[in-house]
Amino acid sequence: MYQYLLKYLVLHKNLAIPKLGVFSMEALSAEIDSTNHLMYPPSQIVRFKQDTVVADRHFYDFLVRETDKDLVDVMNELHAFSQQVLQEVQTISGAVLQGIGTLKKDNDGLFIFIPERPLDYLFKQVSIDKSISLAVNTTQDATIETTTVLEGEALTDFLGQANDGEVTDNWWVYAIALLLLGVGALLFYYV
Repeated sequence: MYQYLLKYLVLHKNLAIPKLGVFSMEALSAEIDSTNHLMYPPSQIVRFKQDTVVADRHFYDFLVRETDKDLVDVMNELHAFSQQVLQEVQTISGAVLQGIGTLKKDNDGLFIFIPERPLDYLFKQVSIDKSISLAVNTTQDATIETTTVLEGEALTDFLGQANDGEVTDNWWVYAIALLLLGVGALLFYYV
């Protein structure tokens, strides 16, 4: 069941498990750490909201397609799965949802969700030039420091990269070179 839950969550960015709550994937934008002169890549994180939701029809249809089982069997399996998770949450180690994270229950009876390590760890942070990290931080007052985000044209201008409109496209040079190579090959073969 775990592989279907993770697949649905990745595809639809939202997963409602009856009697447990809603898991959702949230995109985090890239960040610049001006202190250490690093740029962290964009990533995704799984969030959890405890709620007594019912699974939506799309989720049931997805499980029917993936498992090749009847709708009634899928509903019973999902109900049994949620009951199993509710029992495992009571333990010290909590309920481990493979690929998603771990659910535990605190003293107040609320769920604590610890997301599993995302695949974003494959993309390491990048060292950047001090001038870039300093340009991102601007001060409005001596006491208040704000961060401005450089996007679009401002970022390409700052990095010295050309705009797509300014770059000339020389595709025709390559087309003529290929044409000449083709004609030369034909002449060599037939002459």
